[in-house]
Amino acid sequence: MRLLVVFAIACSSTPTGAPQPLVAVTGKGSGAAADELVVKVSDLRSDEGTVRCYLYDSGDEFPDSKKHVIASAVALPSAHGGTCTFAGIGRDHDYAIVTLHDENNDNVFQKNALGMPQEGYGFSNNAKARFSAPSFADCKFHFAAGTLNLAIAMQY
Repeated sequence: MRLLVVFAIACSSTPTGAPQPLVAVTGKGSGAAADELVVKVSDLRSDEGTVRCYLYDSGDEFPDSKKHVIASAVALPSAHGGTCTFAGIGRDHDYAIVTLHDENNDNVFQKNALGMPQEGYGFSNNAKARFSAPSFADCKFHFAAGTLNLAIAMQY
């Protein structure tokens, strides 16, 4: 009987209102600052689909192969932007970011018959694609430690 009363009291104090976002636990009170890379993507032409961000640690076959993608993140667009966060990445290393606006959320980067992109894309350092994708050297940045904020404008 006491268990039923305790259960009833616990259930009656359930919070009301909007659901709270899921928070991932990254440490249990260590007090150490977490290293993170925050990528703010802007200039989306719509809030449809998802923003996909890929973190590369090498220029081998960049960006055509995902062989050197060490982490990926997905964000839901809002107000023609989105934010991808990478936590716990290696310190004192060069990286590059590729972002894609997967407007139809099919996890495929849409291209036309000539191979021209039909969905948005972006690169760290806001490197521009001319007749081909920019090189890793054009896109690379150095992550030392702490928090690094990057801004990438989507291109169409």
